[in-house]
Amino acid sequence: MMIATDVKNQSVGYRWAVYLFVSYAIVLMLLSGLKSAEVALAQIHTIEAWLGGDKNMHFTLSAILAVLACFASERVLDLAPVTRTIGVVLLLGLALSVDEALQYTLASRRFELLDLAYGSLGLLTGVLGYLSVTFVRSRFNQV
Repeated sequence: MMIATDVKNQSVGYRWAVYLFVSYAIVLMLLSGLKSAEVALAQIHTIEAWLGGDKNMHFTLSAILAVLACFASERVLDLAPVTRTIGVVLLLGLALSVDEALQYTLASRRFELLDLAYGSLGLLTGVLGYLSVTFVRSRFNQV
């Protein structure tokens, strides 16, 4: 009886991660679309400057996305933790690559391999942050 309650509470506890991940992903797609359409460029450039420039923005936004995706995947995917995390990294890496590749085809955008590298490094950093939190959390649950 206690185990069922704990599982139910844990399941409800991660619901925030799914909502936050989906909302954040939508915002990122919207920002990319607006920049491609050359709409609200002043505001987007302000965000870039606030985050320390174009490369730091790619790194930071990707790291946050990776952390949120990993936590959300706990709620949605019934896979072993390692398999789930690898799947999340591959999916996000593919999405990042597609976004950068689309920039190559648009006259309003500029493709840069360095942007892809910073974004990928951000993804890996976010996943390592998630794994660190998960490791600490599992140690506290064993006590």
